[in-house]
Order: sequence, then structure tokens, then C-alpha cells
Amino acid sequence: MEGRTVIITGSNRGIGKVTAMEIAKRGARIILACRNLETAEKIQEEIIDETKNRNVVVKKLDLSSQKSIREFAADINKTESRLDVLLHNAGIMNRHIEKTEDNLELTMATNHFGPFLLTYLLI
Repeated sequence: MEGRTVIITGSNRGIGKVTAMEIAKRGARIILACRNLETAEKIQEEIIDETKNRNVVVKKLDLSSQKSIREFAADINKTESRLDVLLHNAGIMNRHIEKTEDNLELTMATNHFGPFLLTYLLI
């Protein structure tokens, strides 16, 4: 994975965190795309300490917000010369109906519409 750029959504815990750690061990540039920057920055330090790969960055991304997705994609398209891998790991499961700022159902916005829009904007 040397020289590759990898975005991982929802990479501040669980499967996303472990995936980021393993890919960082293989030398890739990792972009932790998370909605909670405070938690993500702690994970960033953890990954750097464990893997010695200093090429780990944190960027804010809330997949339930189309504004956040558009801002994230614009930033990536502006600052990154290439993107090799996009791992859609973020997801939620609500037991009740909740609307987003875009008036979409939260679970569908985060798990379906958000990843679709992000992929579309990065292609």
C-alpha cells in the first residue's frame, strides 16, 4: 500500500479503526473521515504511535449532512493529487425516525445517500 491514499469513513472506532491501523502498517496515506474530530485526533495519535506511519490525517465528515459531504469532497479534490481507495465504513442504526438537516431520514442519509453522494463527488 506504499504511496496509496486511502479514505476510511467512520474510522474512529471498531472495524474502521482496526482497518485504518492495518492499512497504516502497510505504508498508505490514511485519511480518517470522521464526524467527531476530538475522538478522531486521539485515534490518529494512536495509529501513528503504533505504526510509525506519520502519514495519517483527520478530516471532518458527517455522512448525514449533504453540506458536510460536499465540503469534505471539495477539500479532498482540492488538496489530494490522487485517491486510490475509498472505504465506506461509517454507519448507524436508529430505532426511531429522525430527520437530518436536509429533511432526510437519518439512517438512510448516513448509510445510503451519504456514501453515494460522497462517491459521486470524488469520482
